[in-house]
Amino acid sequence: MNEVKKMPLQEAAICLTPSLRLAVDQLPEKTARAAEELRLRVGQPPAVSGGGCEVPLTETAVTAADLREIVARAARDSVHSYADSLRQGFLTLAGGHRIGICGTAKVEDGRFEGVRQFASLNIRIAKPVFGCAREVYEQCCRDTLENLVVLSPPGRGKTTLLRDLIRCASVSGYRVAVADERGELAALRDGAPQFDLGGQADVLELCSKEDAVMHLIKTMSPHVVALDEITSAQDAAAVRYAANCGTAIFATAHALDLADFKRRAVYQPLLEVFKYAAEIVLEDGVRVCRVHGLKEGAVC
Repeated sequence: MNEVKKMPLQEAAICLTPSLRLAVDQLPEKTARAAEELRLRVGQPPAVSGGGCEVPLTETAVTAADLREIVARAARDSVHSYADSLRQGFLTLAGGHRIGICGTAKVEDGRFEGVRQFASLNIRIAKPVFGCAREVYEQCCRDTLENLVVLSPPGRGKTTLLRDLIRCASVSGYRVAVADERGELAALRDGAPQFDLGGQADVLELCSKEDAVMHLIKTMSPHVVALDEITSAQDAAAVRYAANCGTAIFATAHALDLADFKRRAVYQPLLEVFKYAAEIVLEDGVRVCRVHGLKEGAVC
């Protein structure tokens, strides 16, 4: 008998305590399918969020012991094996779901080393959208790979679009080097990407973009380098390094819109690097991607 495939929410809930898993299983199907996150805060009822609002799962408050058990389950009772991820404040689950962790910070020599006492968890439910970048890819890279940046405020789907751009290039026969600083693009678990990036993607995760890009170009001979969330001068330097090495670049950046992207000082050195900008906007509550040419010769 074929096993019934679980919904993403049920798959993400595998690390929950038995009582919380039962509450998830009892959610109405419509609510479960729309779920984007599970929010667990000590002293508050657990909640499922989607569409900008939170719905309580039960009336019973979450305890600190619940959070410790969930993190232990997610780390498969080997927390020390996930020290690098925990230092960045998250854990990756099978299927690409991830747990963001907040609480009392552990600081050593002035450096953030993770969270030592858990106060809240945010389980983000992975929902790959296959083909969402196909139109953008065909518009910008039909004849040859071009430098492309995806823009939007947080929460509009930049990472999802970038992930599908990587897959489009990979299945088209291009080698893609993925600088996955926070493990969000590939979500490696036991070395295997939890997201389908195609057969020609090589991933280096939990490493600064600057170091990762240099390593990937030297070792993987990529046709294109992909990196998520340019936020600093160091990230911008990594983009410029890749461009100077002759590889194409797919990247994302936080910006309210194209004008905001052009205004921000950290991005201004990149205006001569990227040929296209794909801006994710909301039209009547629906995400729409608009492609803009940033350089002469860009056809939109």
